[in-house]
Amino acid sequence: MQIPDPLRPYLALIRVALWCVLAGGLFVTGCSHGAAGARADAATAVADAREAAADNLSAANACGQALSDVSAETRLAEQRAAEWKAAADAAATNASRATAAAQAKADSAAKALQAAKAKPTCASQLAIALCPEIPLL
Repeated sequence: MQIPDPLRPYLALIRVALWCVLAGGLFVTGCSHGAAGARADAATAVADAREAAADNLSAANACGQALSDVSAETRLAEQRAAEWKAAADAAATNASRATAAAQAKADSAAKALQAAKAKPTCASQLAIALCPEIPLL
């Protein structure tokens, strides 16, 4: 007669337990490796985000500087336009004064001509034809 092995009935349970321990070990190792990979990925994402933020900040600063330059040029153009408008207004005022003065002189000359035509001696001199080669001013 054979002596039965005392571990034989428990051999299947021992195998299942060893497989469970192996699977648990692999699971824990995979989790810790996955967490380390996730941390590395997160660090890479943070570095990329910082680089993108720095690029965006420099672009925003460049845009702000360009807008500031445009604003300064616009202010200068507005000042020049105001100066030109003032000069044009002054020229228009001077032209209207000169026109009024010229009109007054023309009216005075017309009155003097009418007064000269009313006098008989002046009227006879005005009737004389002058030399056409001498231009009258």
